Formats: sequence, C-alpha cells, structure tokens
Amino acid sequence: MQSIDDAIIRRVLQGRTEEFRFLVRRHSADVVSFVGRMIPRAEDVEEVVQDTFVAAYRSLASYEAGRASFSTWLSRIAYYTALHWFRDRREATIYLEDNEALLARISDEEADRLWEEAPENEAERLDMALMQLKAGERMLVHLFYYEGKSLAEIGYILGVEPGTLATRLCRIRKKLYIIIKGTKK
Repeated sequence: MQSIDDAIIRRVLQGRTEEFRFLVRRHSADVVSFVGRMIPRAEDVEEVVQDTFVAAYRSLASYEAGRASFSTWLSRIAYYTALHWFRDRREATIYLEDNEALLARISDEEADRLWEEAPENEAERLDMALMQLKAGERMLVHLFYYEGKSLAEIGYILGVEPGTLATRLCRIRKKLYIIIKGTKK
C-alpha cells in the first residue's frame, strides 16, 4: 500500500496534480474515522476532513516516506487540523478536569483492570465516558487501543514523546475509571 502511495505522490509532485484524488479516495474513510473520534457532528467531520486533504496537498512536498507512512503523516495533519477547528470555534464543552488527589487514589492496576475487563455490554458506557474526555485524550485512546498504533507512531502524529504518551494513557485510564465507577474511593 505504501509503495502505491509513494508512486502517486511522486507523480503529483511531478505535475500530475489530478492524481491526488486517488490518495483522497484511498485514505478518506480512515481520515473520516480518525477525525470522527474527536469531533462528534458529521457535518463538522466532513469540513475537517476536507481541510485535512487541502493541507496535505499543499504540504505534499514536505512528506518524507522514510520518516512515516503516508497514512500516519496524513493522520498527523488531520489531528492538527481538528485541533485548529476546536480552537477556532471555542465551543463550550465540559470535561472531567484532572483532580490530582483523586487520580492518585486509583492504582494503575485498578484502572487497567477496568479497561481490560470491560464486558461487551459496557461498550456504550465506555463510549459515553470517552466523550467526557478532551478531544486529544479521546484521540490518544483511539489510536492506542482501537487502531493498535505504537507509542512511537502516535508520538509522531501528536508531536509528543512516547514516554509522555504512556504517562498520559495511564492518567486517561484513571479518568475513565472515575467516570465509570464514580468517585467512591
């Protein structure tokens, strides 16, 4: 798949710009899914996806195949495009804020067990809990748990060191524990 992307990219950069549509068709479903994990409304997702492909086209010459796959590079653009979308709108959203004392009372093992032992019928509850997280936190969960990306790949997409991401994931699992189980600790 990557060699096909690289061949198309070379042709686009050589002046056959109409071939960029093949990249759009090839990756649009993944970008829609990716952006949809951060932005709930379909109309807004569509706008961000379109902006993502415009930004990708404009910066295609900066793509380095040896550094990341095209889909990972595109995810990075989609992530920052979605963040800009949020900043531009400054929509009022209430999220669970970090409460250091409360998070410290939950052991890593408890938080991990909740995630690992979530029964099938808890999926809806988990989805509702995820919506109480900040967009970037939801994205980190999506990339790591649902897409199975490594911390190194996620680090490239989000522009964050893998060790920092591991710490963030731990805190996010604890937040989800609080949301799902309550604060009765």
